[in-house]
Amino acid sequence: MFEINGFDTAGVVSLKRLSLAAALKKAKELTEDGCWDVRVVDPAGRIYTSFEEQAA
Repeated sequence: MFEINGFDTAGVVSLKRLSLAAALKKAKELTEDGCWDVRVVDPAGRIYTSFEEQAA
């Protein structure tokens, strides 16, 4: 399970997705919607933030 964590004006955003591709897609959407400090954490604890560059 891949966790997506970040912040929006209401507070903490915490979601889960079954695949890395789905998690990165959701993280990109959250970033585009104005969330900040968005990151994806995989089951091994690796942190992904590169989706931010893909959003451009």
